[in-house]
Amino acid sequence: MNDRLLDRKAALLIVLASLAAYGPTLRIKEFFHDDQAWIVRNPLLHKGISAVPKILSSGYVEPVLGSASPVQEYRPLLVLSFLVQTATTGFAPAPMHAANLLLHILVCLLFWTALRRRTTLEAAAAAALVFALLPVHTEAVTIVSWRSEVMTAAFVLGAWLCLEDGRLAPGVALYGAGLLTKEPVILFPAFYALADWTFHGRKPWDRKARLAHASLLAATGAYLALRAAVLPRMMHGGFPYFHSRLSAALTLPRFAFAHYVWPSVTGTGMCSDYNRPLIPYASAAEPLSWLCLAAWGAILAATLYACLKRRSPWSFWLLGPCLFLLPTSHLVFPLDTIGADRFLYVPTLGLAAGFGGLFEIARKRHRTGALLAGSALLVWYLAATVRRNLSWSSAAGFYEEAVACNPVSAKARNGLAEALLVRGELAAGHAQLLKALELDGHMGAAYYNLGRLAWQNGDARASERFLRRALAEDAGDADAWVLLAVTLQAQGRKMEAVTCLEKALEINPDLALAHFNLGTLDLGLRKQAEGLSHLARFVELAPDDPDAAKVAEMLGSLHAPAR
Repeated sequence: MNDRLLDRKAALLIVLASLAAYGPTLRIKEFFHDDQAWIVRNPLLHKGISAVPKILSSGYVEPVLGSASPVQEYRPLLVLSFLVQTATTGFAPAPMHAANLLLHILVCLLFWTALRRRTTLEAAAAAALVFALLPVHTEAVTIVSWRSEVMTAAFVLGAWLCLEDGRLAPGVALYGAGLLTKEPVILFPAFYALADWTFHGRKPWDRKARLAHASLLAATGAYLALRAAVLPRMMHGGFPYFHSRLSAALTLPRFAFAHYVWPSVTGTGMCSDYNRPLIPYASAAEPLSWLCLAAWGAILAATLYACLKRRSPWSFWLLGPCLFLLPTSHLVFPLDTIGADRFLYVPTLGLAAGFGGLFEIARKRHRTGALLAGSALLVWYLAATVRRNLSWSSAAGFYEEAVACNPVSAKARNGLAEALLVRGELAAGHAQLLKALELDGHMGAAYYNLGRLAWQNGDARASERFLRRALAEDAGDADAWVLLAVTLQAQGRKMEAVTCLEKALEINPDLALAHFNLGTLDLGLRKQAEGLSHLARFVELAPDDPDAAKVAEMLGSLHAPAR
C-alpha cells in the first residue's frame, strides 16, 4: 500500500475520532457560562454586519461590561467569527458547536501534517489521535466562546507550516490573524525560532531566516500599536489572583503538577472552576512548594540545554508549545484566575507529540503490545471526553460538575442557581444562592439573582433591597441598574427609575434593554424626542428582540409622511 493512501486513511481516522469525541456537543440546546455572557448578551452580535466597525475598534469584553471593565482584551477576529454565524444561522447553538468541532478537526490535521514532516506515519498518527481525543480539551472545544484556544492553535500551526514552506506572506498573515484572536499568539516568533533552530539549524539572524523573523517582528509592532490605540490599557487581566509574586511562584508549580500535568496525561481530575479558595496559597515555610519549584526549574534547565545545545526534537515539543502558557502563568502580568483547562489546548501539542514518540519506540520493540496499549489509551480518552461532553449538555449539568469539583466556589454555586431558576426549580436555585453568599458574602451577582427571584415572585420591595445590595458590591453592574429601575417603576417611582437607567447606559451605552425601558419611561413622562431616540437605539441594538418589530412599526408610523 503506497504512502499517499496510508496518509489518507490516517487522516480519515483522525477526523472520525474527533467526530466521535465531540459529536455529542451538537446536541447542546442552550448557551451557558461564558457563552451566555460573550455571545447571547453581546449587543454587537445582534446588530449584524453593521457592527463590524465597532468590533474592530473596541475591546473583547467592552460591549458587555463597558469600557471600565478591569479586563482588557482585543480579539476582533474571534468576535467576527461569532458575528458571521449569528448573521447567517442566528443564535442557534448547534451551528456554533459544529464550527468549534470543525476547527478542532482542522487543528488535528494541521498537527498531523507538521508531524509527518518529522517522524514516521505511525508516530504522527498516534500523536494526532491522542490530541484529537484528549479529555482536557473539552473546555476549549465544547464551550463556543472558548474557541479562541482552537483558533489560536490553527493559526499557530498554519503560520508555522507556511513559513517552513517559504510562503512568507500567508505565514505572516496567519500570525497576524492569530494575534487578533488571542493574546498568547504574540509568542509565536519565539516558537518559530525554536522550531527553525531545532529542525533546520537556522538562527533568526541567518540569511535564510532573517526576512521571516523581521516580518514577524513588524507584524508584532503593528499589532501592539493597534492594541494601544483601541484599548484604554495595553495589558490588564482583572483583579490579581495572587497578593505577591512569591506567592504565585510557590503556588503555581504545585498547581501545575496536580491540575495541569496529571489531568492532561490521565484524563481524570479536570475542573472547570478553579476559583478561590479551592487552591490555597503556598507558604514559604512549606518544603513541598519549594521542591515543586525546584523540580520545574530543573526540567526547564534540562529542556533548554537539550534544545539550544543539542537541538533535540523532544525538547522542542516539550518547550515550544508550552511557551503559549507564559501569558497565563502570572509571571508576566497578573490575572484574576489561577488557571483553566482550556489554556492547555496549545501546550498539549507537545504532550501528544511525546505520546507519538513513545509509541514509535514501543512499536519497534513489540508491535502488537504497542498497538494494544495505544488503542486502550485512545479508548480511555474517548470515553472520558464523551462522558464530559454529555454532562455539559445543559447549563445545570455544567454547573453541577463545577460545584462537584469546586464545592467552595461561590461563582459555581451562583451559576448553578441561575441554571436551576431558568429550569423552574426555584427552591433549589434559592438554596444555591444562599450557599453562594455563605461562601462569599460580597458576591454582587448572587444578590442580583436574589433580586431577580424576588421580582419573579412579585415582591418589588424585596427585589429592590437585594439589588441595592448587589450594586453596593458592584456598582458597575449595568443589568442590576436596569432591574432596579424596573422595580422602582413598579412602585411608581418613575424619576428614580430614569436615573437608574441613565446610570446603566453610562456604564454600557449599548445595553438594549436599558434603551427600551428608558424610551418607554420618557414617552410616559412626555419626553417624546428622548423616548423615540432611545427606542430607535433599542431596535438598532436588538433587531431580533420580540418587541423590536412592534417598536420599529411604531417608529415608522410616526415618521411616515401625512396623507
